[in-house]
Amino acid sequence: MPKGGQAPAPAPVEPARPQTPTTTSKAYAHTLSLRLTAEQYRRLRRFVAAREDAIGERMTHQGIIEAALSAYLDREGG
Repeated sequence: MPKGGQAPAPAPVEPARPQTPTTTSKAYAHTLSLRLTAEQYRRLRRFVAAREDAIGERMTHQGIIEAALSAYLDREGG
């Protein structure tokens, strides 16, 4: 306890957010890079913006890429 007999104020607590595929925290073990052409990046940005508007929920490029990789590996038996 610090001098003066007062305990430090507790840290503010953020309200809990529902866990969705785009906001779930993960323990990542590896980092990869992905190079995109300008057109691919524009398409990704437009897709994310349209999807966020449609579902009313934030999406990340990371989440989209992870979902695409999982779908590809599932389809190809990986």
